[in-house]
Amino acid sequence: MMTILIEFDVLIQTNKTHVMKSIKFLGFFLLLVLSFSCSKDDDNSSDEEDIRQQVENFVTADLIATLEELGFNFNDGEDSPNIEGKFLYEPIVLLATNVPEDFAIGTQFLNFEAEFSNLIPDERQFTLRTAQGTASQSEAVTNTFYSGNGNSFSAYAKLGVTVQGGVATLLYAFSGDVTENGITNAQEALIMLDNNSIEGLLENGQGRLLRDEDGTAERQ
Repeated sequence: MMTILIEFDVLIQTNKTHVMKSIKFLGFFLLLVLSFSCSKDDDNSSDEEDIRQQVENFVTADLIATLEELGFNFNDGEDSPNIEGKFLYEPIVLLATNVPEDFAIGTQFLNFEAEFSNLIPDERQFTLRTAQGTASQSEAVTNTFYSGNGNSFSAYAKLGVTVQGGVATLLYAFSGDVTENGITNAQEALIMLDNNSIEGLLENGQGRLLRDEDGTAERQ
C-alpha cells in the first residue's frame, strides 16, 4: 500500500513520534530589499553574476549548496518569465533528501497547490499562497525572490509555520519551465532554516526535494 503523507511531514523527523496538532502559515510582511546598478557597458556575464549574487543574498551560500546536493534545478537569470498563476502538483513525490533514515525515495505526499501572484519584476518579488489537499489557502508570503531565463525560472520564499511548541522558519524553493498548461520539470524543495529548538522537527539545514510525478504541475 502506498503511503501518502502531508507535505508538512517534511518538517518532522522520521524517527520521532511527536505529532503536530496544528500547522498553519504565518504571514510574513518583511520584504527583502535588493538593490543593484548597471552601467552602460555591462555585459551578459556581469548580469548573470549579479543575479547569482542576489540569489545568494536571499537564499545564502550554505542553502544553495544544500539545494545543489539535493539536485535542485537552478534556472536563475536576467530574463524572467511571467510565473503568475495557480499550479497543482498532483501527485507530488519525494525525489531526494538529506535527512538520515528518511522516507523512501518515491514516497507520495498529499497533493500541493502553489499560487504565484502580485509579481514585481523590477524587484524580483512575488506573493506566494499554498494549499495542501482540500485545505484552504495559506496566508500570503511576500518574503520572496524569483528570476529566470526564457520560460525557465526559480522562485524562493521564506516563511514561518506554527507548530505545537512554537514557530519554525523554512525555505520554499520552486523551479521549472512555465507553459500555457502549467509548469513542466516541476520541482519543489523545503529546507529547515530555523527549527527554534522544537523537538521532533528537522535539524536546521535538513530538507527534502519533491517533484510532480508526471513532471507537470498543471495550471488551475
